[in-house]
Amino acid sequence: MNCLIVDDDRAWAKLIENYIGKTNFLQYLHTCYSPIDAANFLRKNKVDLIFLDIELPEMSGLDLAQTLSKDTQVIFMSAQANYAVKAFEIDVTDYIQKPVSYKRFLDSVQKANKREEEQDVLESKDHIFVKSANKLLKISIDDIRWIEAMSDYIMIHTKEKRHLVLSSLKAIEDKLPSRKFLRSHRSFIVNIDKIVSIDDSAIVIDDKTIPLGKTYKTKFLQSIRTI
Repeated sequence: MNCLIVDDDRAWAKLIENYIGKTNFLQYLHTCYSPIDAANFLRKNKVDLIFLDIELPEMSGLDLAQTLSKDTQVIFMSAQANYAVKAFEIDVTDYIQKPVSYKRFLDSVQKANKREEEQDVLESKDHIFVKSANKLLKISIDDIRWIEAMSDYIMIHTKEKRHLVLSSLKAIEDKLPSRKFLRSHRSFIVNIDKIVSIDDSAIVIDDKTIPLGKTYKTKFLQSIRTI
């Protein structure tokens, strides 16, 4: 796993770099001492795992984490324990309280490694099963155009049909390949392979216009390939 360290404490960053060097499934890429430097680095480089301090100049680690691609894992680092609840609300892999031993570090990165392996298995599947109208339906991943939240249900739109499923958008999002499906709005997930065009506030798939919410826009645009 390729690793980036983001911390304005150089001594702590050097310790994490040394820990990474001792761990055979990790590869050290770079250290950034500010969130702005990190954002610039991430625009040009693929990173699997970020060791991210929370109390940073100009932008907090919590704010930076919310701009990241869904398939970039984050391990937060902080001397304070009071950020932990907020950190896990944005689905980070772990939260390390400084100072930390190598044993605690290893426990954390093993969790990240397991999560990546599970995601690779999930993304190798070409279909999902969903319960609709008292039946289990097999739906090809490639057939899904977009998914829309509708109160306690979701509507899965394929080219030929629509499927109403009792589920949350978060639950279906966790079952889909993260490199192919992105949240564009609090009520929509889209298949990026089916996008026709994107403008400042909307995405077009087939003849449907889907909103691109301000909260999701930066992360969405960072996650798709542009030229």
